[in-house]
Amino acid sequence: MRRVPNWVWAVGFLALILGAAVGWASFSETGYASFRPGPVYEIADFVEGEQATELNGEALMLTVVPSYDVTVLEALWADLNPAVDLIELERVRNPAESDEDYAERQRNNMAVSKETAEYVALAILGYDVTVEGEGVTVDAILPETGAVGVLEVGDVVVAIDGIPVTQHLEAITEIYKNDIGDELELAVVRNIETDEEEELTLTVTLVESTVEPGRPMIGFGAGTYAWGFESPVDIEIDQGNIGGPSAGLMYTITLLDMLSDDDLLDGRKVAGTGSIDRNGGVGAIGGIKQKVIGAARDGADVVFVPEANWEKAQEADVDIELVKVTTIDDALEWLGADELISAAG
Repeated sequence: MRRVPNWVWAVGFLALILGAAVGWASFSETGYASFRPGPVYEIADFVEGEQATELNGEALMLTVVPSYDVTVLEALWADLNPAVDLIELERVRNPAESDEDYAERQRNNMAVSKETAEYVALAILGYDVTVEGEGVTVDAILPETGAVGVLEVGDVVVAIDGIPVTQHLEAITEIYKNDIGDELELAVVRNIETDEEEELTLTVTLVESTVEPGRPMIGFGAGTYAWGFESPVDIEIDQGNIGGPSAGLMYTITLLDMLSDDDLLDGRKVAGTGSIDRNGGVGAIGGIKQKVIGAARDGADVVFVPEANWEKAQEADVDIELVKVTTIDDALEWLGADELISAAG
């Protein structure tokens, strides 16, 4: 009887080992999340209203596609793709959050973002808009941060170092004015709208952000408490299933163009990202490299980049104009519309 050659046994053994390794790598999680360029959307497709005019050009919303609990095999593939970033999962989301809680928080962030964009656009156009409700809710406490033992879930922060804050994006703006290790004084309402409601003045020490290394944070999951306003115009924005606050800047630009007699886009394909606060400040977002790559892939003429994300944006190896923006005014200056004063009609 003929014997099987030794080399066949060796190859078979190696194949077995390789198969087991691939199987292990396919299911073993790394504790990382991955981000790749996502779809690019025309914001006008999300906006409806009798007073909304058509755009002469395109205003683009940029997105990323995240993958959480990345396996070893997925991480290896991601590491070979320069358009994909791997980030520690704990820097992306609160470890105490469930998938459902995280998704809900992101949807709420988008809802506040589009409402704030409408407020800012209407204010620039000269409408008399009164804000109702103020405060930043404490939705979760992050371990090993300055919030532990100071804040409680359910607290509402109404001022930071004497500056009123009406939504969590404004709180971020005030926090970023400081350095890691600085102390902040918070005006807090505890047990709000109950018989035990009390106003407190608390001091917290800033720690390094778990999401943006090198930037400060207090250490709590934030939301917006009862923030809103009565809009004097008939406008509706359908956010679909898109979450997060990063479309605020581009929503604002789109509404300014649609609700005014000014032609901001002037036939251009304009992309951008960044949260927007009630004062027109543009805040940092995640996935900037992937968003710049997505804008270039879609043929945009320019990308507006929040100042806080400027350095990271340079890592996108694509040929496209980047414009640094700190406030909505910076974007309007590039668009050639520094003084928007004429409402449509």
